[in-house]
Amino acid sequence: MRAFISPRRCSGCEIRKALCFCDCIPKIETKTRVVILMHTCEEVLTSNTAKLAAKALLNSEIRIRGRQHERMTLEGLSQEGETSLLLFPSPHAAVLTSEFVDSLSRPLNLIVPDASWRQTTRFIRREPLFARMQHVKLAPGKPSEYFLRKQSSEHNLCTLEAIARALGVLESIEVERQLETLLKVFVERTLWSRGLIKANECITAGIPPEAFSSQ
Repeated sequence: MRAFISPRRCSGCEIRKALCFCDCIPKIETKTRVVILMHTCEEVLTSNTAKLAAKALLNSEIRIRGRQHERMTLEGLSQEGETSLLLFPSPHAAVLTSEFVDSLSRPLNLIVPDASWRQTTRFIRREPLFARMQHVKLAPGKPSEYFLRKQSSEHNLCTLEAIARALGVLESIEVERQLETLLKVFVERTLWSRGLIKANECITAGIPPEAFSSQ
């Protein structure tokens, strides 16, 4: 199944058109290349955050896996001369710290799975390429601010948050801040559209006036 966007939704940010926040999506240049490996089940979900990350990060791409009769190519996933890092907390994963990053050869390539834990684990175990890569994980941090799906653990992060925090170490705190601000706009407007919070609680970018008349 390929992604379908309802005509009632913005083709850019995929929220209801009156709540469009495309003007809040930054265009961020990074030296680190980001490759998102998205399961096709995520492709159709309007609550998916990896698509927002890819729109904000100019040096990024999404590859879809899990489509019936269509195998995702791993060609070019890890390019010659790059240091590839798989963001996956396996038992031998290194914690992403500034000291660890300083020991790496540049340029860097951050590979980020976007799927359920079960789907991701099965996929990584199946592909020999990932066994040869350096696995990395995030250091413990603040709780997730992604409230659109129920998390199985209070320590879980959505994909956009995970990318933001990883790039906060690999690139700069400013990159992390911009991505986290984007997530907040997305979450606030979505929660408001569901009637779960009031307009005055949408403090990051507010609610567009036209959204009230279109309810």
